[in-house]
Amino acid sequence: MHIPKHYLHDRTIIALLSANLILFVFAALFVLLRIDPAKGSTHIVQYRSNLGIGAFKSGSIIEIQFIAVFALIQFVCSTLLSIRLYVHRRHLAVGVLALTTFILIVTPVVTDALLKVS
Repeated sequence: MHIPKHYLHDRTIIALLSANLILFVFAALFVLLRIDPAKGSTHIVQYRSNLGIGAFKSGSIIEIQFIAVFALIQFVCSTLLSIRLYVHRRHLAVGVLALTTFILIVTPVVTDALLKVS
């Protein structure tokens, strides 16, 4: 994939990429270091408010670890999409990276909420 010449010279893009990389590393480490295998093999992985008493769905440790994989996929895909959009619309590329920043901020918050319930 060809990276546009001005993409890596744009300060806004570099700042957002740096922030997203730091947030991805934080989210992945937060998820992976919070998992305690001694607590048991099942954890709360979903909450469905429309199910009433059965609102909490349990799953294995691997399903919690997939949250770190989600953060990686989010970071990589948004970076690639931003590169492809940059040549057509700079503001859309910045928007994609800004939304990824928000998602990577919310990821550890949601994970913390799920792990505190279990």
